[in-house]
Amino acid sequence: MKLLLLLLLGLELTLVCVHTEGQTSAIGKNFNPEKAGSWGIIEGEWYSVGLASDKREIIEEHGSMRVFVEHIHVFKNSSLAFQYHTIINGECTELYLVCDKTEKDGEYYVKYDGDNIFKVLAADYDDYIILHLRNINNGETFKLMELYGRKPELSSNIKEKFVDLCKKHGIVEENILDLTGVDRCIQARDGGES
Repeated sequence: MKLLLLLLLGLELTLVCVHTEGQTSAIGKNFNPEKAGSWGIIEGEWYSVGLASDKREIIEEHGSMRVFVEHIHVFKNSSLAFQYHTIINGECTELYLVCDKTEKDGEYYVKYDGDNIFKVLAADYDDYIILHLRNINNGETFKLMELYGRKPELSSNIKEKFVDLCKKHGIVEENILDLTGVDRCIQARDGGES
């Protein structure tokens, strides 16, 4: 009888582990910042690889949303801190934003050039993250999507996935920018000179 109970307990634990493992998939709805903080899944160094918006001028040169990620930090309360660089008057300037969880799962809020709500749409935490953001500022709204990579360059398959997700969210291909050929302030990372 004890052997049967041990076998059943072992089976139950195996099923729980398999079920839990499935919840860490690469889809944004399963993004769990609590796990990200303790396991270091999302925390660390990132590079901006792609930007897209239904309001193109905000992501073009001198646009308010043309920012380049350097680092993401996860706080114990699940807030996220983003360290960015942006180019102001020809110089790379650091920008720090702290984003707080909203009441909805996987959704965050940050005040920057208006009110912003964002979530992770897709990710492979060893390789890339795709974010979807909605901004409201003075009664006007726009959508922004960002592709971050663990390396400065990503595969064409990941970039195609980003383009497909942008189109599914109403952003036309002309408003999708590949940032790998522009100054992303990479030289200014870790206190380097621009």
